[in-house]
Amino acid sequence: MTTYVLDTNVVSEATKQAPDPRVAAFLNGSDDDFWIPSVVVHELEYGVELLPYDRRRNQLRALVDGILFDYRNRILPLDRAGAEWAARYRAQVQSSGGFPDLGDALIAGIARANDMAIATRNVRHFEGLGIAIANPWQTP
Repeated sequence: MTTYVLDTNVVSEATKQAPDPRVAAFLNGSDDDFWIPSVVVHELEYGVELLPYDRRRNQLRALVDGILFDYRNRILPLDRAGAEWAARYRAQVQSSGGFPDLGDALIAGIARANDMAIATRNVRHFEGLGIAIANPWQTP
């Protein structure tokens, strides 16, 4: 069994009316353990807040609320250890000429501080950090 931190793109895929079957199988067909970092909660909420007040926003609001309720006991906060790892990762990426994304660095820091892998479609955002990565969109 692997314990995963879910990136925003994985959680967002789960809110779709017809999610990619590989992602659905990844989330539903295993005995793996899935957690949501607090940074992803922020990104989901931010996405809802940007939408105009209409039926689509109401539907997405309900979906996000449902997911966050289901994961209410599996939301990981950003603590000191996670923040320190995130700072190391951002510095590492910037030192190698990259443009480090704060959200990705915080997700990686939370994953590392909690000894978890990351499930994401954006594998290249997390490569080279010494953290296990799984892409649910790719057939294993």
